Amino acid sequence: MRQGLEIDLIRKAKEGDTVAFTAVIRRYQNLVYATAFQILKDAALAEDVAQEAFVAAFRSLPDLRSESSFPPWLRKITRNLALAARKEQRRFGALEEAGTLLSPPADAGSEAERERREADAFGEEVRRIVSQLSDTLRFPVLLCHIDDLSTRDAARFLGITEGALRKRLHDGKKKLQERIVRMAEKSFQVYRLPPDFARRCICGCRRARTAKNRTDERR
Repeated sequence: MRQGLEIDLIRKAKEGDTVAFTAVIRRYQNLVYATAFQILKDAALAEDVAQEAFVAAFRSLPDLRSESSFPPWLRKITRNLALAARKEQRRFGALEEAGTLLSPPADAGSEAERERREADAFGEEVRRIVSQLSDTLRFPVLLCHIDDLSTRDAARFLGITEGALRKRLHDGKKKLQERIVRMAEKSFQVYRLPPDFARRCICGCRRARTAKNRTDERR
């Protein structure tokens, strides 16, 4: 999507055009989800935060001064929501990993179940290896290997040049080694967003707009 077209869509969305904002959501949904997942390390929670981020962005669009600054603005919203969700998660003592290790698998003797457990364990190991990269290297790897995002879009989202993004991606791949990178790419496909994600976000945006209109009418 050309930047000029994106700016036009954001301007229309500022006026309450949910059709235009749907196109914006589809452009950035994987980037937003990747941002949330990097912080939360939980697929379901990251999806919830991603949806919440788009609703919050739609509600706050009138406060956005420059349409061209939408990508880093959206990323900031997502990071703040994800960090708040992680804080809440820790407050209630969430121990998903420990629970997974201690819970006996159903039908432990089943070959299919054993294969599933092995695949889950391998995927977790790959994510652990990737998580050991520095933030500077890890995030480009995550962005560019979820739904094959372009380096141009990832660089713009991160607020760096495409050349800098490519250098970080190269360094990250080199550290991971080619075999681990291929396995990590396959593992990350599990965390693709559902096909109706944009529609669900727009439903939330419309509810937020209706609630705002009702509040304005009471004033």
